[in-house]
Amino acid sequence: MDTLTIRSILKATYPFLEREDIDQVLTIGQYQVLKNKVSIIQAGTVAKKSFFILSGMMRGYYINKKGEEKNIFLRPEHTISGSPDALFNNTKTKYTFESILESHLLVFDHPTFLHAAEKYPNLSKMYIAALQETVQTLIFRVESLVDKLPEERYEELLQRSPQFFQTAFNKHIANYLGVTPNSFSRILKRKKEG
Repeated sequence: MDTLTIRSILKATYPFLEREDIDQVLTIGQYQVLKNKVSIIQAGTVAKKSFFILSGMMRGYYINKKGEEKNIFLRPEHTISGSPDALFNNTKTKYTFESILESHLLVFDHPTFLHAAEKYPNLSKMYIAALQETVQTLIFRVESLVDKLPEERYEELLQRSPQFFQTAFNKHIANYLGVTPNSFSRILKRKKEG
């Protein structure tokens, strides 16, 4: 992906960024291309990095006591993510973040990004916007898991994040919705027939 395209994506996502802000983002960010199922953050590390997804999708999961992967995060393109336990608590993360299909990222050393945000107020606005989007997404997810039936969760996710269904695999969406792949297949079949 060329620099002009990256600049265009950043400006479209965060319209308040000026040219010098984008210059700074490109200076502190490292462009990376990940093939499918490549980890950028590994569980058990103090992962002091965050990333902006230019294209593709990332999932963040942990392994539960039964040894099963549990998707906590499905992050689509044009969002910022990272491992919250490592970023905010300076502890080893329990999450692994890996690409779904090929993903293009701008990866930041998080302390360096925060330092730049002190000097460039629009980077601070970018960071706050990313935090707001993340909180809204997580609240939506918690409310959905607490209060909705699986089919209702599917409908809400389809309405809120249709890009998931174009990029993520059904097994990842099923896990994210808290249902088995077989249950998810039945939901899809009923929707197709209905």
